[in-house]
Amino acid sequence: MAKIRTLVPELAEVARSQLGEECYLEARTDDQFLVAFLRFCHWDVEVAKKRVLFYYTYKSKERELLKGRLVDDKLLELARSGIFATLPNPIGPGGPRIHFTRMGHIEPSKHSVTDIFRFHAFRAEIELNTDDNWNVSGVVEIMDFTKIPYSLVLQFDPGMFKRMNAFLEHGIPANLVATHIVNASRETQFVLGLIRNVMKQKELLHIHSNLESLQKAIGKEYLPVEMGGENGTLADAVSRYETQLTGFSTYFKEDERYGVDEKLRAASEKEQAPLVAGLPSDGTFRKLNFD
Repeated sequence: MAKIRTLVPELAEVARSQLGEECYLEARTDDQFLVAFLRFCHWDVEVAKKRVLFYYTYKSKERELLKGRLVDDKLLELARSGIFATLPNPIGPGGPRIHFTRMGHIEPSKHSVTDIFRFHAFRAEIELNTDDNWNVSGVVEIMDFTKIPYSLVLQFDPGMFKRMNAFLEHGIPANLVATHIVNASRETQFVLGLIRNVMKQKELLHIHSNLESLQKAIGKEYLPVEMGGENGTLADAVSRYETQLTGFSTYFKEDERYGVDEKLRAASEKEQAPLVAGLPSDGTFRKLNFD
């Protein structure tokens, strides 16, 4: 953490009004946290600052989707459910991390789409702090749609998907390299087509008609044992993640203090407007933009 002396209120007001010191963003300053954003942004400090700002703006505004930052029983239940697994070996030492999701293990009576999104947000922040392959080379998502509950498919809403995707696209410092889907029914493939329509990079979504096609695309050795591969068992991956999630409980509890104060930001931007008059500005990140 950066160690900066706290200004007395009177001096803080001078710094804000005369020096343009921003106080509306309270963000982590851990070296590992910040270097993840710098790496993703090719060490462009200004671009990294904007991404960090969006990251915290999103978490402050989209509390409906994120439902708090504590490791609660719902998150632990999802971790134990066997739905999600992070495989131990990336695609080569310098390659992307692999996530594996068993959609058929989702119980719509217990797991909503927003619950699943929240789980992904927590996992991403853990990987941001622990996984260099994820941060540097990105992630490949493999989704097995065997026996997916159709009631879950019916929960799909393009508007909500767009809101969720904004966090992954503009906030999280990792690239989605590809999403590979296998064992999807015709009805599900129709919904996937709708999802593809709202994706900017439609070429990232690959739908496989059978397991052999997936093995050829990924490399059989990088798949879990349960799918004929050599990349560990899903049961072991699930157990590892529960331990990791529990280990980050204090981290996420501290995370409640970080975010963006929109009232202070509006006041700061209003005061700074005369100072930047005439300079090019596109208003980036003054509001969440999902386009």
